[in-house]
Amino acid sequence: MSIKKIISRKIEQLKERVKRIKKRSIYCIVAGIIFAILSLITNDKSIYVRPNEIERSSYGTQKTPYFINVDVENLAKNMEFSVSVSSKKYTKEEADEVFSKKIETLKVGILNENESLEKVNSKLNFKTDLGDGIKASYVFEPKKIDEYYDKYKKRSKKSTKSEISISESTPSIATKSDISDFKYYVEYQNVIDGSGNVSNENFKITEFCTGYIVVQLSTEIKGKEGSYKSEKYMLPVRVVSRELSPIESFKVAFKKEVVSSDKETIDEDTIKLPEVINDFKVIYKEKKNLGFLLMPIFGLLVAILLDARDKEQEKEKQKRRVRLLEIDFAQIISKILLYVSSGMTIRNSFVRLAEQYQKNKKDDKNYEPHAAYEELIVVKNKLTSGYSEINAYEEMAKNINMRVYTRFLNIIIQSIKNGNKDLKNILNMEVQDALYERKQNAKKLGEEASTKLVLPLMMMLSIIMVVIMVPAFMGM
Repeated sequence: MSIKKIISRKIEQLKERVKRIKKRSIYCIVAGIIFAILSLITNDKSIYVRPNEIERSSYGTQKTPYFINVDVENLAKNMEFSVSVSSKKYTKEEADEVFSKKIETLKVGILNENESLEKVNSKLNFKTDLGDGIKASYVFEPKKIDEYYDKYKKRSKKSTKSEISISESTPSIATKSDISDFKYYVEYQNVIDGSGNVSNENFKITEFCTGYIVVQLSTEIKGKEGSYKSEKYMLPVRVVSRELSPIESFKVAFKKEVVSSDKETIDEDTIKLPEVINDFKVIYKEKKNLGFLLMPIFGLLVAILLDARDKEQEKEKQKRRVRLLEIDFAQIISKILLYVSSGMTIRNSFVRLAEQYQKNKKDDKNYEPHAAYEELIVVKNKLTSGYSEINAYEEMAKNINMRVYTRFLNIIIQSIKNGNKDLKNILNMEVQDALYERKQNAKKLGEEASTKLVLPLMMMLSIIMVVIMVPAFMGM
């Protein structure tokens, strides 16, 4: 290879490296800008309303940590302090006023998808955090409300689908709850749970229950430790039966029949399943476990994966073989040039290299085999057994099947045929090219190693960002 080509190649490599460095620098600068913006957002607590005042957080938030630097005239400068600032708190009068506003808003929000509290048949929205530092708790207390029974039950005898319009009464302040009918309370106490779920699947079409949703609001106020609670508000509610689809109605009825049959036949060896439900004839079939059908599919999948793994391992093995051949080429051709320069023939040079490799392999049991040297051993055995030297080199080139080895062995074969004139110079040039290629391969391996480290580095960066930013956001 001429000096001009070598210089042009070096220039191209330098240009590629500069281009890569530029891209990396741009990425680093952009990442730095992003981190700077995030840092500014998360550290906005360092901005004060006035030089000697700190802005307080809104109602109901946690204490906010601030880090400030203090200069004291004639004493010290840049003293660091950590200050925890509590959020705003209501006075008692302000809290009562906010409670009255929140309960009116809650009356609408609690309905969820229901028409009104007079006709509840699906989940209610029991929102515990009402915002502005106000919390809410809910309890359902079943109780017969005469107004509902008088206006609804009479009409239900005529039509189960009649819609009754009962004006929503304003939530009243609750006194101590008086459950007059304990049996009614026990029967319906779990119809509405603390999360707003309504259990009315077993209600008959005309069945309903009434009671009160007892709501109590709470917040923190000035001059009082712990929560300040409002009086209990009682929201009258009527839970009606859910409009079930035929399939849902069948499922409810089926469960009832099975539970009833289980209780009746508790002393028998078997339980009788219903044959007719809601005028539908029931046919029972044993549910078979078809999991065994997945086993052949699983076995096929494992076989495919194992075959893919074997192919991948074979590729890696072949890739490593090629890499070792490339690495060993510069060493082999350099030694042959050294031997030839000292007066040794090409034939003896090959034999000497093979013998040295065999000796090293014998002395070190953990010595890793090298394909190029293994081929040299084959060539040595052929030469010592009287095989044609040219044929041995040609077969070696076919077995290795790499361009650099084929070119080198062709040079050797031509020198044997045409004489050894200029062989040293040709080998010297080949050595220079081989060393250059070796450097390029080493650089390529280094770049591959750095690429493999990108994922672990990104994971470490993510962990560091979480460790830094999570406490900052939690303190906001």
